[in-house]
Amino acid sequence: MFSDHKTTNRYLALFAFIVSLIIYTLTLAPTASFWDSGEFIAVAHGLQVNHPPGAPFYSLVGRIFSMFMPAGYVAVSINFISALTSALTIMLLYLIVVRLVREWKGHPDQMDLMDKIGMYGGALVGALTFAVTDTFWFNAVEAEVYAMSMFFTAIVVWLALKWAENFDQKYNEKWLVLIAYMFGIAIGVHLLNLLALFFVALIIYFKFKDFELKSFLLMGAGAVLAFFSIYPFTIQNIPTIANSVNDLTYGLIGSITFLFLFMAAVAYAIYYTQKNKMRLANIIAICYAMILIGFSSYSVIMIRSIADPPIDENDPETAEAFISYLKREQYGATPILKGHNFDDNTGQINRESEEFFPRRYSSAPNHLDYYSRYNSDWSFFWDYQVNHMYIRYFNWNFIGREADIQGAGWRSGFEEPAYPNNKASNAYFFIPFLLGLFGMIYHFNSDWQRALAIMALFIVTGLAIIVFLNQTPYQPRERDYAYVGSFFAFSIWIGLGVTGLVDLIKSYANNKILGYAAVVFCLLASPVWMGSQNWDDHDRSNRYVAPDYARNLLESTAPNSILFTNGDNDTFPLWYLQEVEGVRTDVRIVCLSLLNTDWYIKQLRDQWSHESAPLPISLSDEEIERVTSGISQWQPQTIQIPVDKDMLREAFSDDQSYKESIGIKPDTSLSILQKGVDFEMPVDSLDDVVNWQLNGRFYGEDPQGNPIYYLQTQDRLILDILQTNNWLRPVYFANTVSSQSQLNLENYFRTEGKAYRVVPKNFGAGDDGYLNPEIFINRLEKFQFREWDNPDVYFDENIRRMLSNYRFIFMSLAMEYLEEEKADSAGYWLKWGEDKVPFRPDETNQSLKLLYSVRYAQVGLTEDATRLAESAEEILLESLNTNLDRFTEIETQFSRLSSEFESARAQGDISAQREIRSQLNQLNNEAQEYLTQVRTIRQSLTLVQYAYFQHGDTEKAVQLAEQVNQLMGSQFPGIPETIEESEAEIERYGLN
Repeated sequence: MFSDHKTTNRYLALFAFIVSLIIYTLTLAPTASFWDSGEFIAVAHGLQVNHPPGAPFYSLVGRIFSMFMPAGYVAVSINFISALTSALTIMLLYLIVVRLVREWKGHPDQMDLMDKIGMYGGALVGALTFAVTDTFWFNAVEAEVYAMSMFFTAIVVWLALKWAENFDQKYNEKWLVLIAYMFGIAIGVHLLNLLALFFVALIIYFKFKDFELKSFLLMGAGAVLAFFSIYPFTIQNIPTIANSVNDLTYGLIGSITFLFLFMAAVAYAIYYTQKNKMRLANIIAICYAMILIGFSSYSVIMIRSIADPPIDENDPETAEAFISYLKREQYGATPILKGHNFDDNTGQINRESEEFFPRRYSSAPNHLDYYSRYNSDWSFFWDYQVNHMYIRYFNWNFIGREADIQGAGWRSGFEEPAYPNNKASNAYFFIPFLLGLFGMIYHFNSDWQRALAIMALFIVTGLAIIVFLNQTPYQPRERDYAYVGSFFAFSIWIGLGVTGLVDLIKSYANNKILGYAAVVFCLLASPVWMGSQNWDDHDRSNRYVAPDYARNLLESTAPNSILFTNGDNDTFPLWYLQEVEGVRTDVRIVCLSLLNTDWYIKQLRDQWSHESAPLPISLSDEEIERVTSGISQWQPQTIQIPVDKDMLREAFSDDQSYKESIGIKPDTSLSILQKGVDFEMPVDSLDDVVNWQLNGRFYGEDPQGNPIYYLQTQDRLILDILQTNNWLRPVYFANTVSSQSQLNLENYFRTEGKAYRVVPKNFGAGDDGYLNPEIFINRLEKFQFREWDNPDVYFDENIRRMLSNYRFIFMSLAMEYLEEEKADSAGYWLKWGEDKVPFRPDETNQSLKLLYSVRYAQVGLTEDATRLAESAEEILLESLNTNLDRFTEIETQFSRLSSEFESARAQGDISAQREIRSQLNQLNNEAQEYLTQVRTIRQSLTLVQYAYFQHGDTEKAVQLAEQVNQLMGSQFPGIPETIEESEAEIERYGLN
């Protein structure tokens, strides 16, 4: 069947590449996605500066892929980079497994047929399994650095094995030099690739040495030294030294001059070691030079920052700023081996002393509460950081995933699914895991030296990253992408597991038919089955939510506006839309999380962004430095901002007056600035003074029990912009901005689509903001909802949560019409909203669906109300049963542990008391959570019943009451049994 090895190997490697590329191309995102994707696309297309520590080589490649593309195809072209590099990674993984098998079985041309079946079949199964794993596939279909980073890791592993095959030949060092260059280039993508250095070190060691403790430890020390010479020495310390030399010599030897001198020294080291026949030193010097050449892609960051592009994060155009950028100082420091830690006795972070290996170091109140559930750092490390933040992800990829809900666990498939309607509920029946486990054992038995190298790769890209990241609780998103290198290493063992299985068959029955059957079975049971399970929740081919969401937010604003956004998902898609598709470039996006940094405030104050003029910020550089140096206490007070109506009348009617008022030179010919943008209401109807109470953010209480308040930098800047703007440029808050960041301005909010405009008019509307139907609908009619109503398009939990935000604005519009006694208009917009953003089977938020149902009933669309209520009833009843059962179990466990605690106290066993107290606290927290769930479900079932009553289904409503009240018993209040009680309950909820 097989021709010569070279031909067979090439065809099978090409097959692995083509199959995976087809999979990724068919499921590729056609545009920007949420999180960092929008930023990476915008930055790559315009060669701008993304968040620290940057990815300049990725941006250069992205620019090449997108530079000749029409605007509508830029995103998909950059997304395709991930698909292409991921497919190349799969091809390399196939080749890696083949090379590992050759290490102990010899050249394939001398193998018998069964060995070839095992080698090629195993390599194919391992590669294609990794191709369809949850995490790797997710990275392969969007613009992110992890796919390209994984490609560089794969090529380094393959090159190391290629060197191992040729290590005794002349000029074999060229492979090591190429590996060093790959490390250097990869620095400009992501630092994760550097962890493959320990794999390379072990491959080299075992080619020259048999295992001996002393030499092995020396090799390990050398690998660590080599790693630290790259990171942090080359990446962070050399720029720092260059800057220090510049300061010490008063600019005589500038930073750039020092860098050239340093590179000249490396070049001389190459020359000197070559001339004096210092072979090992010469190889080291050349390899280091190649790393520097690869690292030189970072010059793009400083060069482009000097040009002041619209996206210029951290503004790293000076040596000091560039060093800060590389060190990620914006994000603060994370203790790894030593630092302040949580004190179990006080429940706070102990600032008096430092501990070794601190794991519970964050002082955030919700983190402190979470830390208190553990009796030691060690238990937190293993339970949360290792088990929850790594093993759970590992199981997602090789055993199965419970759902896409944040914090969801894993499932094998032998149990009933907890979320049967969730497309991310996938089960693999342990098959990939068992193949990998068997492959690991088989590899260690066959070639323990290379197996140890793979184990090193598996550990440093898994457990070592856990230690380095030192993650806090309540992460904003799942972090499985950080461990993809570890999953790559395990997939190698999956391939070797198939090889071992065929070897086992050979030892008992040397039958090629059985060998082929085993490979086919493994192909079907692992990659084919996994691919079929994972396809629906990894297919992004028709997902346009992120750019549509961004467009809708931008179109919610008036021309030349200032828009305050919340964070990544509120900001990055908007950057993409402005920078790539050129949508609403007159709007100045102000990301509040970045507004706490000095560089961002200065950019907003000093620089244009397309048609958007610099922002009205009155602070000088010194004042900005002072206000960003830390949070400061705030005394609650009344804020007053005058409204100069005469000036506004003139500015809104005369272009020259408007431009002069906002500080724009008279010769500006931008059409967007020809005239001021009024408030779509008479100037005389505005208030003379905007007057409101600003309490600030609650910090805690002083020793006397008085409340302490503070303002963040972003709060002070919002105030400054409002005061300096003089009501000339429209100012908006995205409706996702937290209430704390809205500075108690709600009475001055007017809801316009997806944003609140700050209007100098006290509407007295409270948290919901005043809504003018005419203005609101004008914004709404510009919205875009591509494929949002397609039930076949998969929306993950993050998107589903964002869709819920739209339903609130639809209901707000309907209720405004209802208050005006225009029930038909209210019903029309409710129906219009559900048509655009329909409820989906995999949504877990039944409360929102039932609130929509209540609104339907209140506008007279009782059939639609009942339709939504019926779709939620069964789910709610099942959930009520589950939560009540679990609550009862917890009560039983709590009672048993309380008895054990009393016994331990009677015996004076302090250690047992501490351990049991921790368990009791955890059970108590769980009990409160389940109790809250039960109360929430009861309220939701009351809404279901309300819909039935309003539709005239009295019998059905009463039956539901009897069923629910019987389930909940006397310890919980029952739900209404008459229509009058039902309406009274709805009124108590404030839904009337």
